[in-house]
Amino acid sequence: GLPHHAQVIPAINILKDFDLQYQTIKGVMAPIVGNKWSYDEPLTNIEFDDPLSMEKLLSLNPDVKQVILDQVEKDLGGVLPNLNEDVYGYGKQVARLAQLAHIAHALEQPQYTKKLRSNETSSSTQLSERATGLLHDYLTVFLDGSNEDNLVYDINFGGITTKNGIQNKEADFGSGWYNDHHFHYGYILYASSILGKLNTIISEYGSHVDSIFYDVAHEANLDSDISSTAFFPFTRHKSWFDGHSFASGLFPFGNGKSQESSSEAVNCYYGAYLWSSMRWRNVANGGDRIKFAKLLLAMEIRGAKTYWHMLDPSISAKMDSIHSMAIYKPSFEKSLMVGNLGMMDVTISTWFGNEKLYVHMINFIPVTSITKDLFDPTYVEKEFNTIIKPMYDQVEMAWKGYCVADRAMIQPNESWLDATKLRSYELDSALSLSQLFYWISSMEGFNDSALPGRDSQNTDTSNAPDTMNLNQQERMMLHVRHINAAQTWVLGDFAVHPLVALT
Repeated sequence: GLPHHAQVIPAINILKDFDLQYQTIKGVMAPIVGNKWSYDEPLTNIEFDDPLSMEKLLSLNPDVKQVILDQVEKDLGGVLPNLNEDVYGYGKQVARLAQLAHIAHALEQPQYTKKLRSNETSSSTQLSERATGLLHDYLTVFLDGSNEDNLVYDINFGGITTKNGIQNKEADFGSGWYNDHHFHYGYILYASSILGKLNTIISEYGSHVDSIFYDVAHEANLDSDISSTAFFPFTRHKSWFDGHSFASGLFPFGNGKSQESSSEAVNCYYGAYLWSSMRWRNVANGGDRIKFAKLLLAMEIRGAKTYWHMLDPSISAKMDSIHSMAIYKPSFEKSLMVGNLGMMDVTISTWFGNEKLYVHMINFIPVTSITKDLFDPTYVEKEFNTIIKPMYDQVEMAWKGYCVADRAMIQPNESWLDATKLRSYELDSALSLSQLFYWISSMEGFNDSALPGRDSQNTDTSNAPDTMNLNQQERMMLHVRHINAAQTWVLGDFAVHPLVALT
C-alpha cells in the first residue's frame, strides 16, 4: 500500500519486517496482508460554515459585522459574473457571488443581528434577498443553457462538457477532452448548494445540477460501463488506489495523468457534498449518498495533505497522522508544496509558471470553510514564514487576497489590517473582499475589539473596472494547462446533446 494507506490500515495488517522494499514516486510502499483492505476514514463536520465560525459570529463585534455587510453591498455592485467567460472563469465568479449571498444570509440571522441597530438589521435582510436574487438570476441562466458556450451531454464518453470544448479540444482548458472537470464544476456545485439552501433551485433546476454532480461524483456504475442505462462513469477523476484525483482527461502524456490544484479538487468534492446535503437529505437512502460525497472529500483532503503538503519530519511528527512521515527527499521537501503530481513524476512547478507563489497559491484556492480542514495551522505557519512572507509585500493583487487569507490562519488581526488595503475588483475572480473579511473574522484568535472602527475601513469599490481575474499573461498560460498543442492523437466524432435533466 501507499503511505496514505499505511496511515489508516489497521496496524495488525501491516508487516513490520519484510525483506523487500518498493520505492515509488509517492514514497515507500507498506506490505499489507490480505486480498481485501478495510479501513475507516473520518468525515468532516463542516457544513457551509465550520462550528468555530458559527460560534465566532455569535460574539462578533457589531461594528465588524457591519463592515462585512457594507462590503457585501459594494461587492454586489462591483464583482458580478460574466456569462461570456469560459466555464472555469464563470464558475469562480458565480461561486464568489454565492459567497456574498451566504455571508449576507448568515449575518442577518436573528441570533447574529440582535446587537446591530434596528435600521441596519432591516437593511441586511434586504441585502440577503438582493444577493440571493442575483445568484438565482446568474446561475439559472447558465443552467438553462442561455449562455453562448453552454453545457452539452456527450453520449460517446458519458459526460457533461462545453459546446466549445467539443468543437475544439484546446478550448475551455480541454473540457471537451475531459480535462479539469472537477475543477470547473466544483465551483458551480458550491454555488448551486448555497442557492439550494436559500432559494427554490432544487425544485426548478435540481436535475440540471444533478447532471453536473454525476459528471464528477457519480456513486454508481462501478465498472464505468458505457450502456444505455449508464449515463456517467464512476467518480470520473478519482483514483481510488492513489487516494486523490487526477485532472488529466483524454490527453496522453509520457508521465501519465497528473493533477496540479489539489485545493480545487477538494473544492469539487466539498461542493458535491454540500449539494448532496441539500438535494437528498430528506429522501430514502439520502444519508448514504451524502456520506459517499463526504468520503470523496475526505479522501481528497488526505491525499493533498500526504502528497502535496510537505514538512520536515521533526515538525510533522507533532501534527496529525496525515503529516507523520516524509514522502520525498529532504532537498525536495524544502519547497513545502508540490506543484504538480503525476503518475510517474512530481514537480514544484505549475503549468503556467515556476514561481513559488504560483505553486503555493494554486494549491490554496478557493477560500471556503473546508479550507480549515485542508490546511493545518502548523503547516501554514511554516509555509507563510518561509515561503510567502519574504515576497508578501510584492505579491500582485490577483494573488494577494489568497496570501492574506493564508496569513489569517495564523495571524488574523494582522491580516484584517492587510485586507483593508485591498479592493475586490483587484482580486482573483473566485474571491471578494467580503469573503476575505468574513474568513478572517472566523479565525481563532481574532480580536475584533482591537481593530479600527467602521469609519477607518478602506473598502471602496467605486469606479471598479470589469470583473478581473489573474493577469492576462497568466490566464493565457492557464489555458494550456494539461493541453499539448502539438498533440496529434484524434478521437472519433463526438455525438452531443444539449444538457437535459437525467433521471
